[in-house]
Amino acid sequence: MSQKKISIGYLYVVLATLAFSHVYVFSKTALNEISLPLFLFVMCAVGFVVNLAILAFQGGFSKLAKVPRSLWWIFPTLGFLEIFTVFTFYASVNAIAEPAVNGFLGNMFPIFTTILGIIFLKERFSRLESIGVIVVFCGAILTSYSGSLSWNSFFIPGVGLVVLNCLGAATATVIVRAKVNNLSPEILSFNRVFWLLLFFTGWILVAGTPIVLSNKALLNTVLAALLDPVLAILLVYKAYRVIEASRGTIIQSTRAVMIIPISFLVFGTLPMVHQVIGGLIAMSGVIIIGIGQYSLMHKTK
Repeated sequence: MSQKKISIGYLYVVLATLAFSHVYVFSKTALNEISLPLFLFVMCAVGFVVNLAILAFQGGFSKLAKVPRSLWWIFPTLGFLEIFTVFTFYASVNAIAEPAVNGFLGNMFPIFTTILGIIFLKERFSRLESIGVIVVFCGAILTSYSGSLSWNSFFIPGVGLVVLNCLGAATATVIVRAKVNNLSPEILSFNRVFWLLLFFTGWILVAGTPIVLSNKALLNTVLAALLDPVLAILLVYKAYRVIEASRGTIIQSTRAVMIIPISFLVFGTLPMVHQVIGGLIAMSGVIIIGIGQYSLMHKTK
C-alpha cells in the first residue's frame, strides 16, 4: 500500500469524523421541531436519492449484479442491523439533551467490536486492549452519571439506547469484516439506505404521521441526510479499505470534542464537567485499544 493511499485514508477518516460531529447537531436541531419517525423518513428519502445517483454514476448496478447468490443473505441482514442502529442512534440523540455527551458515549463502540471480534472472528486480544476496554467502560459510566446515587436515576436518560446502538453497529462491522469486505462502499451504502427507507416509510404510513415540517427543520434534516447516509458512511467504507480499523477508530473517538464547540454555537450549552472528564477518559481508552490492536497486528506479521 503506497504512502499516498494511506494518507488519503486518514483524510477520509478525519472528514468522516467531522461529518458525524455535525450530524449530532443538525439532527438534534431538527428533532427539536419534528417527530422522530418523520425525521428518519425524510432523512432516508434524501439519502436514498443521493446514494442511488452515486451508485448509478459509479456503475454500481453492474457490480451489484455480479455479487454471488451465496452472499445475497448479507443485504437484508445488514439492512436489519442498520434499521436497529439508526433508530437507536437517533432515538438517543432525541433523548440526550447535550449532543457532545452522546458523542462521548459512542466511544463504547470499540468495546463491542473488540469483544465480538474475539468471539466470532477468533481475533486475538492483547493485555493492552483489556486495559483500554476497562478505561472506556469507566469513562462511559462517569459520562452517563446523572448526579443522583439512586439506582433508578443513576444514569441520564438515553444511555441504554447508546449501548444498544454501539452493540448493533459493532455487529454490523464484524459481519462486514468477516463476509463482505470485497463489496464496494457504494453498494454497502446503497443497501443501507434502501432498507432504512423501506422501514421508515412503513413506519410513518402505519403511524399516520403527517409529512409537515418547517423550512428550518427540512434544511437541518437534509443536511443530516447528506452527512450521515451519504458522505460520512461512504468515507468510512473507503477509509477502511486502505488503513487499519484500529487507527481509524482512534481518530473517530475525537468526534465528541469536535461536537462541543459546534453545539455551543448552536444551542449555547456545554456538557457538565464530570461528563467531559468521563468522555476524555473514554477517549483515552479507545486510544489504548487502538494501540493494542495495532501492536498485536504488527507483532503477528
